[in-house]
Amino acid sequence: MSEILLLLHPTVVTEESLVESAKSDLSGKFPEASLTQHIIDRIANDMVELPSSHFDHIHYVNPNKSHLSIPPSVMAKLFASLKNGGELSGDLPKDQDLDVLMNGFIVKDDGSWSKPAPVSTVLLRKKKPAETAARKMPTFKKPVSSPVTLTDTSANNTDAEDDLSMKRKLDSTKLAYFSDDSSGEEDDLIDENELIADSHKFNVNIVVPKKCELPNGKKRKKACKDCTCGLKELEEQEEQATRNLQDTLLGKMAQSATLEAIKIEERLKKSQVQFSAQDLTEIDFTVEGKTGGCSSCALGDAFRCDGCPYLGLPPFKPGEVVTLDSFGEDI
Repeated sequence: MSEILLLLHPTVVTEESLVESAKSDLSGKFPEASLTQHIIDRIANDMVELPSSHFDHIHYVNPNKSHLSIPPSVMAKLFASLKNGGELSGDLPKDQDLDVLMNGFIVKDDGSWSKPAPVSTVLLRKKKPAETAARKMPTFKKPVSSPVTLTDTSANNTDAEDDLSMKRKLDSTKLAYFSDDSSGEEDDLIDENELIADSHKFNVNIVVPKKCELPNGKKRKKACKDCTCGLKELEEQEEQATRNLQDTLLGKMAQSATLEAIKIEERLKKSQVQFSAQDLTEIDFTVEGKTGGCSSCALGDAFRCDGCPYLGLPPFKPGEVVTLDSFGEDI
């Protein structure tokens, strides 16, 4: 017995004639079927739970032709309640083919939806190779040895002559092979330019990059960010050349400065000023009979030079030993 589900829209209660007409049509198509009736809203709100794989056919009645859409969640529930090969017909939407396919239905030419039957996979068993009869091992027979025959040594040895002639033929063949080898190699050489047809030699379209020039004809001082004309590479080469030149000049300057410093040091070593004991005591005013160049260091600061070593000390007499203890009271 077939199971039929009559699915009704909530607005169909105002038109009972549509429900009766749908029931009579279903009774005519399925005379021995069991009919079940539900409102679609009760199924959408989970107030009614449809059994799984139970109905052979579902018919949907919706008098509101402007709102025929069915939620995808309801489609999934209807798909689960249909048996394999079951159909869903009636007032179905025409603009939800993607949702219909995503839920597993197949849209037929008449607009109804069908649940396809699952395709079962058939595993093919591997055929066993046919058993072959046991092969016997090959048998070998020992060749029958021929009796030893006596030969006359006085007769001419024709075998030796045949071997000698065969050796001469082989030598002549080798000489002929090696003599023709060089000419054969020359013939095997092929000019690679002959392999290219004249029509294919100069048919390559060479794309020349556009120069980085301003509209007024002036060249750019600096390459663009995405330079493709080669100006960026030229600038990098110029910068590298400038850096190399600067490094060379700095190296030469440092080398010349080092050499000059060495020369100055050598000159200073050669012309060192050395003072004798007499020269050192010449300016020692504590020694009697020695006076400075100005002869006034002992008179006081008023008579002393700017670089006098006794600057700041009180006047003293020539020959007098000057110590800081004698000036302790003045400090």
